[in-house]
Amino acid sequence: MRFTRFGRHSPINFNTRRQAAFARKQQRERERYPLFAEHVAAEQHSADDELARRQRRSDRLEASTRDHQARVWRQKRAVYFSLTPEQQAEVRAKWLAWTGPTTAFYFAYIVDNISGEAARRDEVLRARTLEVRRRVLANMPEQVALEMA
Repeated sequence: MRFTRFGRHSPINFNTRRQAAFARKQQRERERYPLFAEHVAAEQHSADDELARRQRRSDRLEASTRDHQARVWRQKRAVYFSLTPEQQAEVRAKWLAWTGPTTAFYFAYIVDNISGEAARRDEVLRARTLEVRRRVLANMPEQVALEMA
């Protein structure tokens, strides 16, 4: 199966413009409470700490996104191999003809449509929606006819 590898994030570019914006943000925070400016300044962190915090957050996001893509890819390949040979051939043909991005989510879309999983999820969703509508309508009071005295 063809697929596009999920690219790695580049290190955060905390250039002078961003450092100046961060300094302005901290200045605004101090000016917002002029009587407590020293207290606010004591709780603020440095630009280097901010860069490290942003890089950690970026690294965690990248790792969780890559894990999610890999998990979807493994799950849908398992579903693909559980299909009949005719269905597998149909998935293979559609995947080879696919001109969009070759990521796990698009592969999952094709597999779910051919396996019938998408239709089953839609049916469950429709049933839940109808049940919620029935409950809401049952709890709504009926309008009493207005009578003129």
